[in-house]
Amino acid sequence: MRRALVLGGSGHVGARVVELLAAREVDVTFTYHRGAERASELAARLGSRVRAIAVDLADAAAVRALCGDGADLLVHCAVSGAARALAEVDDALWADAHAVNVRAPFLAAQALVPHMTRAGRGDIVFAAGLDASHPLPAPVHYAATQGALTGMTRALAKELGPAGIRVNLALFGLLDGGIARDLATRHVGDSKKYSAMQRAGSALEAARALCWLALDNTYMTGAVLPITGGL
Repeated sequence: MRRALVLGGSGHVGARVVELLAAREVDVTFTYHRGAERASELAARLGSRVRAIAVDLADAAAVRALCGDGADLLVHCAVSGAARALAEVDDALWADAHAVNVRAPFLAAQALVPHMTRAGRGDIVFAAGLDASHPLPAPVHYAATQGALTGMTRALAKELGPAGIRVNLALFGLLDGGIARDLATRHVGDSKKYSAMQRAGSALEAARALCWLALDNTYMTGAVLPITGGL
């Protein structure tokens, strides 16, 4: 029986990931921060295999404590990065974005890898909205963290591959909710115009990619899988 930890499981994409994992009979623990009502409804609806835990992912000690029970699947869907111009990004915004978007998945991976190594298998899946090669409009503190996830994915894949642990990143283009709600109307229009599909992706489409990487992929590691509609 596989056990998953989903960081940000009450969010736009995260909730769909939790649903899909539970449908595959995976035991799921997921975190939420502010969406208590949504998290409670999700856990109650999906039954005893699913557990919701309130965690501030900016709290390093809380993230480490969260991982004490072990898991062989880690999916990181949480995101912090409100739309701000360069001059508006203060120390607190910069620190929070890096703590939630980069440090939290790093700490969770660090804590869970010994369990995965003993089990002889594991999957770590990160989600990002930008990679390091596309100069797209985005708040600078958010963009910096997305590039860091790409580098972390590739480095961890090399280190952990011999232990049977795969590490991959799903790169999302414009989605129909979540952080995309903060994008300017012009940027939304441009993303639709220049993508091959000429539309936003759905939370379900994004979640299916994450769950494929977590459950069905057996050989690909260190990869950035573009779920961008051909952007």
